[in-house]
Amino acid sequence: MLCLLFTCVQAALITARGYQERWDFLGAANGQGVRFSGFVLESSPSAYSGSLTKVRIGELEHRGQILGQPLTLSIFTDSRFEPGREVTGVGTFSVDGSYYRVKGGLYSQSSDVSPPAVYGHKTVVRERAVQEVGGDAAGLLLGMAYGDDSSLSAEAVNKMRVSGLTHLTAVSGANISLVFVVSYRLAQKFRISRYALVFVGLISAALYVCLVGFDGSVLRAWVMGILGGLGMVLGHGAHRVTALCTCLIVLLLLSPELASNYGFALSAIATASLLFLAPALRRLVTKFLPGILADVIAIPLSAALWCAPVILLLSDAVYPYTVLANVLVAPMVAPITFMGLLLLIGAALGPWASFLVSFLFWAGELLAGSVHTVASWVTHLPASSVALPASPQTVAVSANLVALISAVIMVADSRLNKPPPVRQPILSKQGSRK
Repeated sequence: MLCLLFTCVQAALITARGYQERWDFLGAANGQGVRFSGFVLESSPSAYSGSLTKVRIGELEHRGQILGQPLTLSIFTDSRFEPGREVTGVGTFSVDGSYYRVKGGLYSQSSDVSPPAVYGHKTVVRERAVQEVGGDAAGLLLGMAYGDDSSLSAEAVNKMRVSGLTHLTAVSGANISLVFVVSYRLAQKFRISRYALVFVGLISAALYVCLVGFDGSVLRAWVMGILGGLGMVLGHGAHRVTALCTCLIVLLLLSPELASNYGFALSAIATASLLFLAPALRRLVTKFLPGILADVIAIPLSAALWCAPVILLLSDAVYPYTVLANVLVAPMVAPITFMGLLLLIGAALGPWASFLVSFLFWAGELLAGSVHTVASWVTHLPASSVALPASPQTVAVSANLVALISAVIMVADSRLNKPPPVRQPILSKQGSRK
């Protein structure tokens, strides 16, 4: 009855918001020429050529028909556009799920505008990082911290893809869970209440989102990341499934197009891995390492493992050494993430933090170079990339393999971390006389 209720509510919302007309329009425009107008959300250098510019459009025209609903378009441009600038464009429109792209030209319609302070600061930090440590190291350091991987070369991007490490340079729920959990664990040293610890974690995650930006995908990752982080630190009772399903239903009711969004699917699956697999993996790792190190290893490794079948759909290839590469770089994910964030903050302090910034550049280059070394090594292993078109069969095989590995981890956890048996008192009269 509950499923039927939500189905009816969703159908009513889709009809009331005009989604059906929107989908019909976009389907007819797919592969055709369009004109559009809007404003620039962000524009960052591309690893291949020019810049990748995202435009929030207010009007899309195709064969005399106009779609007045807002969309976000991605378009490669020869030059970079400042955020907030009004633009018009023309080109060939393409639809891939809930991703919309245009191959064509983009033209400015407004005078120069001042970019947001955070955006301008990120640009300065990226340019300095490229000068200090090189493009690839800067792309890994800043990409793993807050998603700015625009300085990565095409060769480095390919190595990250083949080694299954591309997800590290994208802001996801796993990043936010990592910030939440590490802040929570560090605050535990001050022996404050659990409610205060959760508050510290929430504030840290909120500050991280402010640094990254209030993009829709980031906010969705924040919701899922907070859920995963709470699951990691507050226990994993029967309500974890209820909490995850409730968040998914609410988000889908607010934005039905998320159902075909790969980023949303990856966030949801990564969150599920933090609720089910990561706790077991963490308990196993604590047999050899301290608790906070176990957290920073279990979180990215669990997310990477469970997201592998979806990544197969995006790549049309199988990368056999993905798990191996993620195991090798897992200890470096958290240090690089926090170094990149401290670098962004330290650069804003000016000369007062020059020594800290220099140290972070040196340490960040060392760790980012290690990640690049792992990616290069894995890429040159035999059969590191096997072309395999995505199909229900290949996805099912990969999902079953992930399920098998997860089952092995959970069984090992139940065997090794089983609570000791408790002697039961003898309550019989005969036992009591003895």
